[in-house]
Amino acid sequence: MVTDDDSGPMSSAEWSSAACMLAYRTNAAIIYVEWNFGRDMCVLAIQTSWEMLQNEGMIPKNVLMPSIAPVRAKQGKLLRAEPIAQQMVQDKVRFRGVFTDLEREWATWQPTDPDSPGRIDASCILVYGLIPDANDGAIVHAPLPKAPQPGRQASAAFRYGRQVGTPGTGTAGGGGGRRGRR
Repeated sequence: MVTDDDSGPMSSAEWSSAACMLAYRTNAAIIYVEWNFGRDMCVLAIQTSWEMLQNEGMIPKNVLMPSIAPVRAKQGKLLRAEPIAQQMVQDKVRFRGVFTDLEREWATWQPTDPDSPGRIDASCILVYGLIPDANDGAIVHAPLPKAPQPGRQASAAFRYGRQVGTPGTGTAGGGGGRRGRR
């Protein structure tokens, strides 16, 4: 369940302090960070901010810092977001509250957009941390054609550009046949 969205363009000091304050405010046990890009920097920034916030009295000194867990996300926004969108469709991810900016990003972002919305990335890292299986087996496809092509069977596999054969034909999934196997 997504309960907060403190995403936005911030410096390392700003986002790590915001993450620490959110973790303190929600009594979080874990702060998830992206493994692929900046994992070590993220861990150091969070540890430094937690200590600074305790020294400034924003977080009591007797409160332990949550553990920091890295999450390995797929390369590319589409490959990261597609499995999470599926989790949302299956009602495995819910929002508690109104998150206009986050919902707008999820509703309007297209793979061809030149920008890379941070709220989608942040929510993907969170969900991958909470539901690790969401990162397995994503299938990303091109948009469905508007109408079936004449003379071709309009099966779901055909619409998604896949060839599904019978056992022993050598075609399954991507239509690669026996290429690469000897």
